[in-house]
Amino acid sequence: MKRARGRISIPIAAGAAMILAFLAVFVAAQTPPPPPGRSGPRAARAQAIADLGLTPDQVKALGEFRKARMNERLAFREEMGRFSGEMRALAGDPQANQAKIEKLIDQRARLRAEREKGVLRARADRDKIFTPEQREKINAFRSARQGRMGSAARGRLTELRAFRSGWWGGWVRGRRR
Repeated sequence: MKRARGRISIPIAAGAAMILAFLAVFVAAQTPPPPPGRSGPRAARAQAIADLGLTPDQVKALGEFRKARMNERLAFREEMGRFSGEMRALAGDPQANQAKIEKLIDQRARLRAEREKGVLRARADRDKIFTPEQREKINAFRSARQGRMGSAARGRLTELRAFRSGWWGGWVRGRRR
């Protein structure tokens, strides 16, 4: 009886494998090739920048602006890393001075506040580079992107919550709730 079962299951498995391979090839043949060039969020951003119609002076000013913001960002990260290292060292020391820890916390909070203020000033400086028409286009592009990204994230979170709550059958890690 075991031999008969083995003789039948091998051809069935081989047939199923052939059918799956055929379907994979068929689906791959039906999928259109991606368009040449970039794709995704970077391509959309590059296209939006191209649609703004920036002058060479604006492109140069925007490049300098980005470079300055990058340097500020790196300096902020370095300083925050220094604070984190000091806090780890003090947290590991059972006889650490409480006043010194509180002083580091205050300094870190002050640094974060200055960073946020700097970001607001940078946005105002960046807006000076563009014309009012270009700013309107930028705002329209941002609002369109925000709406898409926000709704997709909410959808995924809703699905995750529904799954965890047992709405989809109630199976969680192999057992029924």
